[in-house]
Amino acid sequence: MLVEKRREELRELANRFGHALKNPQLLNKALTHKSFANENQLLRLKDNERFEFLGDSVIDLIVSRYLVHQKLDMSEGELSKIRAQIVNEQSLAGFARDIDLGKYMLLGRGEETSGGREKNSLLSNTFEAVIAALFVDSSFADVYQMFLGLYRRPIDKITEEKRITDYKGQLQKHCQSRILAKPQYRLISENGPDHNKVFKIQAFILGEPYGIGMGKTKKEAEQAAARISYDLLMARSKQTV
Repeated sequence: MLVEKRREELRELANRFGHALKNPQLLNKALTHKSFANENQLLRLKDNERFEFLGDSVIDLIVSRYLVHQKLDMSEGELSKIRAQIVNEQSLAGFARDIDLGKYMLLGRGEETSGGREKNSLLSNTFEAVIAALFVDSSFADVYQMFLGLYRRPIDKITEEKRITDYKGQLQKHCQSRILAKPQYRLISENGPDHNKVFKIQAFILGEPYGIGMGKTKKEAEQAAARISYDLLMARSKQTV
């Protein structure tokens, strides 16, 4: 039986997601670490590990569906990399901190004294369990909107950063789909001492010279050349429309 103070805490947390709880016991279970359940066996509480398992799948599906619905011009592999960057321990722990999740967790004495409320592993696992509880308390459609209501902006930021940093992949995909050729990269020059070299690399498409990029490494210079080349191709395509 939940005391009124705990019910109020659970309502407060659910409100952060814009959700009115139907069954507060579900959310309380999601917040119950096994250390607390073990130390308070007379309360007959179940820990959140099964909810962690379910929440992991729910979050994967939410992020996958959102990325696909964005109609991003990316391959399955590229989308998988973005999802992995969003659905990992560090990111989920960050999401948990955004809603002050540590405040609501039920921890055993050992976890409490060792700073469990700030541990990435505990925060990310509990966050997964909370998403599972909200899913069971409502529906996938509802929890999809709750999740994106809070985390659409960081997801979009991660997605955009990935698109920006992989210009070589972007350029290659564009060339293969429209020109049926792969870009080639040639080292133009390298200057400076071994510990501080600057590389200059030019991109070529069907033998035609395109962008020249510079960087501290060949990879960085190639990305710069690819970015300039991609922008040139996009500008040319707009002129022909």
